[in-house]
Amino acid sequence: MRRILIKALQFALLITVLMTGPNRAEEPGWITDWAELVPEGLYDFFPETMEMSIWLDPNFQQEIEDAERTIRPEINEKRVFLPGYMVPLVYEGTDVYEFLLVPSAGQCIHVPPPPINQTIYVALKTPTPVRTYGTPVIAEGILLTTGEVTDYAETGYRIEAQKIHDFSFDLYESRLQEIKAAD
Repeated sequence: MRRILIKALQFALLITVLMTGPNRAEEPGWITDWAELVPEGLYDFFPETMEMSIWLDPNFQQEIEDAERTIRPEINEKRVFLPGYMVPLVYEGTDVYEFLLVPSAGQCIHVPPPPINQTIYVALKTPTPVRTYGTPVIAEGILLTTGEVTDYAETGYRIEAQKIHDFSFDLYESRLQEIKAAD
């Protein structure tokens, strides 16, 4: 029952992200929003009104599990500028060489982990300083649709990171403006 409630909360958050995310009428030049990682219409099977009994239906649970394993292959090799939270995987002292990027603080430290279309594996050629689980970063680089299986979660995407930025609203907004102007 606890797993079902956690799933319900995760999907409520995901649905909120999807409903407020960008319109995908045209293919993005850059991936700048987590909603762009989720195929359009993926959760159309959700009824307009949710009752607790639907969460207990094994067929509905299977549809959710199938949806969680779906990515967007057409965005392979897109440039990415994406804020998120670091879950360190490979580190030495305060230097991080590999981490998971997730959309919300604290994901991957609970069960179940976030869906693979909301979990990104990041490997760095040059390490970056570790950040606490509540400190956001921005990953900039190339998004690949080849995932990774880690001890914490399976991912649907990876980023060939060119830069890991400390998050700031000023940086985020100015860089988004540059990206939009270039597209």
